[in-house]
Amino acid sequence: MHESDLVPMRGVYCTIVAQNYLPQALALYASVRMREPGRLLVILVIDGVRQDLEVGRPDLRVVSNDVLGLPPREVLDLATIYDVVELSTAVKPLLLKSLLREFEQVVYLDPDTYIVTPLAELEDLVDRHNVVLTPHVLEPIPPGKSFASEVNSLTVGVHNLGFCAVGRGSIPFLDWWWSHLERECLIYPLLGMFVDQKWTDIGAVMFDAYSLRHYGYNVGHWNLHERSIHLVDGSLMLDRVHEPLRLFHFSGFDPKDPEAVSVRQNVSLRDKGLRSAALDDLGREYAGVVLAAQASLGSIPAYGFATDLSGKPLTKRIRRTFRKDLIVGKAGSLPSPFEHRDESSFGAWRTKSAGRQAGGALADAALGFKYAFPDTYSRMKSVMPKRFAWMREMLLGQSKVRR
Repeated sequence: MHESDLVPMRGVYCTIVAQNYLPQALALYASVRMREPGRLLVILVIDGVRQDLEVGRPDLRVVSNDVLGLPPREVLDLATIYDVVELSTAVKPLLLKSLLREFEQVVYLDPDTYIVTPLAELEDLVDRHNVVLTPHVLEPIPPGKSFASEVNSLTVGVHNLGFCAVGRGSIPFLDWWWSHLERECLIYPLLGMFVDQKWTDIGAVMFDAYSLRHYGYNVGHWNLHERSIHLVDGSLMLDRVHEPLRLFHFSGFDPKDPEAVSVRQNVSLRDKGLRSAALDDLGREYAGVVLAAQASLGSIPAYGFATDLSGKPLTKRIRRTFRKDLIVGKAGSLPSPFEHRDESSFGAWRTKSAGRQAGGALADAALGFKYAFPDTYSRMKSVMPKRFAWMREMLLGQSKVRR
């Protein structure tokens, strides 16, 4: 029994992780224990659960995909059509909905987030709004900042879904969200899609989600240009707006090089004026917690769904082709790359699908050509209208995204 089971709790925190990212999840747990002792953290491990993780860690619950309420074969199909990032984000609404049966409120946190001070505002906000999200940025970005651009939000979505908080009134939103993520949680820039985040651009409007304008929430490399962190009377503060730092998102963080801030940007952030002594100290603190978690876990396995049973990698193109086969009605008849009884038949499917994999690649190339050379594309379209009508149908057919 967890200590937290002894006291009724309105809210629970949760995260989703693969085994190769468990050190970050345990660092998040450590921050919850330090800043909100007694708060339960639930970790969903999508590719297998280590039974020893809860030992000696009060208020930690580690769960498997069983909590999602899906048939086992559907879980394997999701693990086939999606890579690790897509799968981890696709099942988010199912985990939130599952936990809402037990708790009145659920807060999702990416495994590489770190609580700095208690998330004191959330309970009241969730009571009033049911869905609480955080925008990537809160202020206009002046031209000429190469490391920060509003184009980023056009590409990956207005809100960063490394954080969200929901109450029981959010069920219609979660059901709608899952209706897309079940087969459309894709990193697919050609079609304007970025896993779960771009869908919430739509859902936030449909379901009246609340955009939290507190500068101390979900601070990360994408908004440090507007949020200078300093130590004031022993507390980390966003000095210009005088708000406390609540939650830092160490996306793309290398614990062996904490002063680099992030490796996700296309330029080094080390000398962009984003750092402060307080941020450097926080980065070193977080790095120490992550490295300690790595040491406690020992050898970290590779992602459990990266390859089929023969050891061959499941490439993006193979996953997209398998996804298309599922959608066009072959579900149940397709061999799974993760079932021993299907090992030989999946190998045969892989071989036979090579032509269709190439067709998908050509469709994406044609779509890229349309945007790279729009004038040429338009001239060709006017000369060969029937051919281009066929091509448009082929492009939409290859992606199998509802348009």
